[in-house]
Amino acid sequence: MRSSAAISEHLDTRTAAIEVAGLLDSAMERHVDLVLVYGSFHHRESFEEAVADIKRTLNPSVIIGVTVESAVGCDLELEGVAGLSALAMQLPGVTLTPWTTTPHNPVPISKLERIPEWIGLQEDTKAVFFFADPFSTPITRLLPSLVNASGATSEVPIIGGMASGASQKGFNRLILNDELITGGGIGLTMSGDIHIDCIVSQGCRPIGEPLVITNIKDNVILELGGKPALDVLKELAQSLNPDERQMVKEGVLLGGVIDEKKRHFGRGDFLVRSILGLDHKRKGIAAGEFYRLGKTVQFHVRDAQTAVEDLQLLLDTQELEEQPFAGLLVTCNGRGKKLFFEEDCDLTIIRERIGEVPIAGFFAAGEIGPIGNESFLHGHTSCLTLFRR
Repeated sequence: MRSSAAISEHLDTRTAAIEVAGLLDSAMERHVDLVLVYGSFHHRESFEEAVADIKRTLNPSVIIGVTVESAVGCDLELEGVAGLSALAMQLPGVTLTPWTTTPHNPVPISKLERIPEWIGLQEDTKAVFFFADPFSTPITRLLPSLVNASGATSEVPIIGGMASGASQKGFNRLILNDELITGGGIGLTMSGDIHIDCIVSQGCRPIGEPLVITNIKDNVILELGGKPALDVLKELAQSLNPDERQMVKEGVLLGGVIDEKKRHFGRGDFLVRSILGLDHKRKGIAAGEFYRLGKTVQFHVRDAQTAVEDLQLLLDTQELEEQPFAGLLVTCNGRGKKLFFEEDCDLTIIRERIGEVPIAGFFAAGEIGPIGNESFLHGHTSCLTLFRR
């Protein structure tokens, strides 16, 4: 097993594709099984031709292309500028099963028994990758169906992200081999003799204490610990130090406990969601998740230092393993320079810890990856997938 990554900053799409294809072709000695291509929105109009150029050069068994806000590859996070990145892999002993879901031919989420065959689940499936258009994919219903339909293979992670190369429906481009779709998503089920790890760094700091939801209507939390939710938030903000108070002004998030059986909660125990708004009339908080009554939650803030520490801690365990031969990085379009105020921060940390592994990826409109034994749609995270022999 081996891989190669390439990235081009050329603004002309066909030139960028030829450059990327040439670099990959010179690095790969044998047949290529899989190529993942990510093109920034600058390349949207000619993206289909670009993927076709790479396909002609490498002749892979499977090629997947996605338009994105910003491309990631090698040592670069090309934020807001033209970028075309690709990762090519040779995967002997691995079965690749590509599949699609579109508005006209969707995955049958109401019939879970049909999904394993649809997506090609096997007893030795190691991961399911999924890249989708956020405007036409019912991801909040589809993702739990994919997780639940896996049955005996329920610990198989769902990994990927939402295309971010457009701000409205119909403008993203997703390509599977010779097929172009502008709605729905592309999946790839990977089975066989390969080891796959995915780490999800949420990069958020908990503030205050865990609280139980004692009154809720739809997604509006009305009471926390028996007190009006908005009053709880205001009291918390007043108790913080000046630095934390500034973070609260920049935006508060809410984390729901994943495993309620634990006695104590710490980093990695919460699934963090946005707060959509405040209901001053009812003193409620509108959450980006439909929580149940009795759910334990805790407020969080985005914090660059915590994001760095979190990623470093998750990489600690990866250093104990054999060096991976490839990596896929799907990171939130709110990270990068917006969070760290410097370029290539996530990639630099990863490089320092795992070495010169070929890596490609993109800034997503939502990241998909596992926390514990279940996969979720995230925001604000950095999802790194490492492939090992």
